[in-house]
Amino acid sequence: MAFPARRGRLPPGEMFPAKEAGYRVSFVRLASGLRIRVVERGNADGLPVLMLPGWGSTVYIWRRIFPGVADSGFRAIAVDLKGSGLSDKPLGEQEYTSEALMSHLGEIIDALELKRPVIVGHSQAASVAYRFAKKYPSRVRGLVLVSPVGHAGVKLLWLYKLLTPKFLRGVLPALCTRTAIRITLHRVYGNLGHFTQRDVREFYSPCQFPEFAIAQRDSLHAFDWNEPVTGLLMLPALALHGTNDHLVRGDTMADYKRAIPGIEVVEIAGAGHIVPEEADEQVNVALAAFLRRIRDG
Repeated sequence: MAFPARRGRLPPGEMFPAKEAGYRVSFVRLASGLRIRVVERGNADGLPVLMLPGWGSTVYIWRRIFPGVADSGFRAIAVDLKGSGLSDKPLGEQEYTSEALMSHLGEIIDALELKRPVIVGHSQAASVAYRFAKKYPSRVRGLVLVSPVGHAGVKLLWLYKLLTPKFLRGVLPALCTRTAIRITLHRVYGNLGHFTQRDVREFYSPCQFPEFAIAQRDSLHAFDWNEPVTGLLMLPALALHGTNDHLVRGDTMADYKRAIPGIEVVEIAGAGHIVPEEADEQVNVALAAFLRRIRDG
């Protein structure tokens, strides 16, 4: 079900990558019965690079990264995770626990028949990717963590939870407004760029589905945002983060360095939380070099 058209929302048929050449879009049914949107570009026989958007985001967040990955000879794949974008949006906190999202990632890999992909995760999805790789290292070729959150808490998370109690779930769709999206983008951007009206429209468009706001609320409450980074993970890994990211705690990268020997950490001065948007050139350079090392090594 979708709300009637409202100014600023893009109809599903106009959301990225609509009308852009070179992309393949499909809807895939998972073992759980959920249907997700999959966007691909590049060599279908190349090393698969699976890109996961963070909380509340869609494949749009990877639009500036897709061409670089694909043009380097890799199979670039991005999905709208459950609860987001044009994928199904099951309700209930049990759908968005850390374990449930790891299981969801496993189902995606199975449904797409990916053999040991490189997983690139942003924000919350970076934490999901790390936990999945730690639990199933043989299923992952490499790991890229972009602005990872979910191991050392999130600033003001207590306030967000306080403002979204369970008894208010029913009114949340009405609060998913264009203004709310703009305020959120203001908070997560750093100093390297500024979001456009198109960005606002893309991030706002999932609000046309009433289930979207409720699903994101359930994820906010159910996901473990404080699970420590422990143990050792012996996989090729790359981490990228901005110095003006107010969501990533300062000691998070130090924790990853201890847990993943040899991880390459790229710090981008001035960037905020949405690094693929603000610093796409730096991300593309670092990511392409990392992927080539994996492929050619």
